[in-house]
Amino acid sequence: MRRVAALGCLATVLAADWALLRRRPRWIVSGLYDEPAHVATAALVLLNLPRRSDRWTAGFLAGSVLPDLDHVPLALSRVHPDIDDPRPATHCLLAIAPLALAATRTRGAPREYTAGAAAGALAHFARDLAVGTGVPLLQPLDGHSLKVPYPVYAAAVMLLAARAARRGGVLPAADGDAVHGDIG
Repeated sequence: MRRVAALGCLATVLAADWALLRRRPRWIVSGLYDEPAHVATAALVLLNLPRRSDRWTAGFLAGSVLPDLDHVPLALSRVHPDIDDPRPATHCLLAIAPLALAATRTRGAPREYTAGAAAGALAHFARDLAVGTGVPLLQPLDGHSLKVPYPVYAAAVMLLAARAARRGGVLPAADGDAVHGDIG
C-alpha cells in the first residue's frame, strides 16, 4: 500500500508539473494542477516521517494548501493574475508564524493541528520554491523571491517516493489501525 501511495503521489506531482511547465495554463486553471501536487508533495513527506497523530497529519495536509488561500479572492475578482506574476506576500515565513505560535501556546488537539499545519505550510513552500516565480520567504524584510532549480525539487520528490516505496510495509489508517500493504 505504501508503494502504491508513493508512486501515485509521484505521478500526481510529475503530471501536474508537466502540465504547468509545458502547457502553461491560465492562472485560474493552474490551481487544478498545483493544489493536488502540493498535497502529493506533502503526502510524500508524510510517508517518510515517523508515524504522527491523526490530528497532526490532518493539520499537515491542510497546511500544505493553506498558503494558497490568498488565491480565493484573486479567483473571485474580474481580473486574474498571470501565471508569471510573483506570489503574494502571504507566501512567506511570517505568514505561518501565527500557526507556529499557536502550537506553542495551546495544548491537546489544537496544538497538534496547528503544529502540523505550520509544518505543512513549509512543505507548500518547498514546492513553490521550484515551481513558478519562487517564494518571497523573507517578506517583509526582503521582498525578493527565492527560487531553486526545478530539477532539485523533482529529484527530491523522486527520492522521497523511492524511499517510501522501498520501506513498503504497513501504512497507518486514519483510525489508527494498520492497513497491511506490500512489504519489502
